Amino acid sequence: MPDTEKSQETRPDPAHPANPSGLRQRWLLNAALLVLIGALAWLAIYRAGQEKDVAGPPLTALSADAISQVRIERPDHPFITLEKTGKEWALTAPVRARANQFNIDSLLRIITAPGGTRFPVAAQDLAKFGLDQPQSRVRFGNEEIAFGSLHPLNNRIYVLYKNEVVLIPGHYLATAIYPYTNFIDSRLFEEARKITAIRLPDFTVTQKNGAWLKQPPDNKLMSDRVNEFAAEWQNARALGVEKYSGKEILDRIEFASVRDGKTEKLTLGILAYKPDFVLHRPDENLEYHFTEETGRRLLQVRREE
Repeated sequence: MPDTEKSQETRPDPAHPANPSGLRQRWLLNAALLVLIGALAWLAIYRAGQEKDVAGPPLTALSADAISQVRIERPDHPFITLEKTGKEWALTAPVRARANQFNIDSLLRIITAPGGTRFPVAAQDLAKFGLDQPQSRVRFGNEEIAFGSLHPLNNRIYVLYKNEVVLIPGHYLATAIYPYTNFIDSRLFEEARKITAIRLPDFTVTQKNGAWLKQPPDNKLMSDRVNEFAAEWQNARALGVEKYSGKEILDRIEFASVRDGKTEKLTLGILAYKPDFVLHRPDENLEYHFTEETGRRLLQVRREE
């Protein structure tokens, strides 16, 4: 009997919970989850509203096809000029080089950026929008777009165009502040140049009747491997291209090629094998940077594994 009474005394009363603090914690957790769900819903609606606000007429009435010259000016950086001849773009300052068409296209898209908000520049304090000292000025032909500061509450940027301050999506700034090296074509050889022979320090490969042959010959080497080796040279793209640094040339690679129906010779200098494989193209006064692994593939024909 005493044991029964004791058990009855310690049995919890459903009407009076034994652990009120536990219930309170659960209630607070549920309330916090409701607040979080509400915040996420508000954020989704806010972002949707932002995207809707960004939509608007194009920043300019310019046509990319009609533009043949672009100039970029940034504080404390050399100015960049790009010029189009026919359908081909070239970097003409601060160095002369074949142009990276992908980045040219990105640059030209600025002229059609959607302008969600516009107001006249008259009586405006340009410093308020970072336009008294723009981050970048991009001149498309005779028309200039100046990039100011980002809007404090969303990812849009103030630009000045034809006496109007316009808000456009912030990602358009990226191309306007590229270094000049981003506008250099990363391809080692221009598309019109077709390689017909490669003389390396240890061997030569030559194209004959559409197939590539290695000298001295290697009986254990499949012809497909030689073809792949030549194709890797033909399609080589550097990770980065820079103005020639003046480094000593360690060795040379000679190429025979055909361009516009004419046979041409071209010699590249090897500036480094590692940590980057670096090639100097003297006719362009540029150096092309590849990974060390790419350098190994470009210097030897690999046998079947």
